[in-house]
Amino acid sequence: MPLKKLRIRQKILFTLERQLVKGAQFQLLLVAAFIGLISLVGGLLVMPSGPPTSTFGESVWWAFLRLSDPGYLGDDEGGWRRFISTLITVAGYVVFLGSLVAIITTWMNRKIRHLEQGLTPVTANNHLLILGWSNRTIHIAAEIFQSVGRIKRFLIRFGARKLQLIILSEEVGPFQLQELKDHPIIGKRANEIVLRTGLAIDREHLRRVDSLNASAIIIPSLAYGKRELISPDIETIKCLLSLNAEASLHRRHKLPYVVAEIQDEYKVKAAYRAYSGPLEVVGSNTIISRLMAQNIRHPGLSEVYNEILSQIVNNNLFCQNFPDLIGYSLGSIKKAFTKAVVMGVVSNSSDRYIPKLNIPESHILEKGERLVVMARNSEDLVWKTASLSKEVPTSFLRSPLAPEETSETIRVLILGWNEHVPSLIKELCSYEEETYFVRLVAMRPVMEREKELQFLKENPNRVSLEHVVADYIRESEIQKTGAETFDHILMISSDRMEEEEEADARTMVGYVLLEEVLEKAKKRPSVLLELADPSNESLIRRYQSEVIISPMVLSHLLAGIALQRELSSIYNELFTVGGAEIIFREICTYGISPGEIAFHEIESLAASHGETALGLALQPKPRRKNHLLLNPDKNRKIVLSEQDRLVVLTTVY
Repeated sequence: MPLKKLRIRQKILFTLERQLVKGAQFQLLLVAAFIGLISLVGGLLVMPSGPPTSTFGESVWWAFLRLSDPGYLGDDEGGWRRFISTLITVAGYVVFLGSLVAIITTWMNRKIRHLEQGLTPVTANNHLLILGWSNRTIHIAAEIFQSVGRIKRFLIRFGARKLQLIILSEEVGPFQLQELKDHPIIGKRANEIVLRTGLAIDREHLRRVDSLNASAIIIPSLAYGKRELISPDIETIKCLLSLNAEASLHRRHKLPYVVAEIQDEYKVKAAYRAYSGPLEVVGSNTIISRLMAQNIRHPGLSEVYNEILSQIVNNNLFCQNFPDLIGYSLGSIKKAFTKAVVMGVVSNSSDRYIPKLNIPESHILEKGERLVVMARNSEDLVWKTASLSKEVPTSFLRSPLAPEETSETIRVLILGWNEHVPSLIKELCSYEEETYFVRLVAMRPVMEREKELQFLKENPNRVSLEHVVADYIRESEIQKTGAETFDHILMISSDRMEEEEEADARTMVGYVLLEEVLEKAKKRPSVLLELADPSNESLIRRYQSEVIISPMVLSHLLAGIALQRELSSIYNELFTVGGAEIIFREICTYGISPGEIAFHEIESLAASHGETALGLALQPKPRRKNHLLLNPDKNRKIVLSEQDRLVVLTTVY
């Protein structure tokens, strides 16, 4: 018998629990039942005490009033009535007031937590969508907010009134929101960004951010994790397949424009096959390796690219239609743009953009061609009509100049390893007129390196590679590398560290140790550091080195190409071997003597040699705030010395 009573009690408790966990509605119904029961019992107990509770209905109502409002307690007379009234009032505090407050508070907290998790589907049109949270996401958002001119044209193109940015992240919480608020560019505008929880490879989660109605989608690549079978590129391609499948359910729906980052260059074609809509793929390993290779060939070039790639720094690239300038020669247009530098044109053929940079000044701007212009902002894209002339200038008055080349083997020391190194070695193999000796110092086993560097067998004469297994942050090991005998030194950010700070800490400690070795060198090699966190750049600013912040570079590219698709073809042209390249020239190459000269005179001299002057790289001085002057005032007189160099756009055949 006791066992049976126990089971009955447990069954009642279990039934009560199942009702309580169903939500606030069932909890309120249960509380209402308790209130009714207390009112009923209280009414029955007080009914024998006489008027005004002589009837059943009046006594129940009397009990309910005492239950819901303690103020009625002072109106009661008689010991029994006051005793029952006190019990009912106390029960009212516990059940009526306490339970209702607890239920409503719990429901509100649960609802707020649900909303904070970003699980509510959004309804938007022509919004910008970033799929995934990585070390690029915040910088992409900042770049978009900073691109005021491009955003205006972007919104006009899609007929949108205001910018609406949505980010789909695997986790959404106070940490992500605080990171956005802490960014100096975003700041208070973080509240304008809509965060949603989800995975980019999940179709249901893509519906949550209304992906098919987005004007542009950016898919940044995630960092390499511990999973060997699922790489970031696989997730990106799966996301593209999911977007395609979503569009197939709505056959009349137009596929949105997508900018996707792919790390492995061999998967770029697979990405294009996975998505049938407008798509631009940014090969991150290839881009970073090309920037590093260009910097090896022309030390100091990283500062130029850091400026033209970013909307946050002084000068940027713009590609726009100028219908009023159709029919004028490029030479005449260059003179008319007094606050910008005209670099060439981009034409459109079968939905493909074809850049033509550093072309002759005699070229006539045709219908459908867009000008490629370097300017500080969109407001500087103005011209003086009085300077325009239909007269076609004669270009190439003097013999074209060849880029400076060396017949000796270029010695390169690479300290560290990540996924960019194989692409960098492959890029060096593509320079047919140059030979390299590369010493690779890293902790990664040689067999693993050789597996990723198998392509070297195809070009054994251009790059000779020496492997050294060592930890360069040990002083004894870095002294054995022979760093002072090399022409160029690259310090690569490690991909074995889960946190950016840890990877940068190794790089910076290794660099400080390297500086001790280079102090005794007769000829100092150029040093290029790859960092993952932009805030760490200031820690080594006093040293003589260049810095490439890979996530920042890729964020600039992804954001810029999302807002202006033509930029993808321009960057590919600038970064690849051959064609248009940005290089440095000694001032004596143009026959310029030390002294004062206006930039418009330098532009004329560059045009006479078939090149485009972009700016000046002045020798650093204590009182000089900025030694890199891109697109300076064309009429300003600049004092040049023999050590100063010209930044020019040339063509390598």
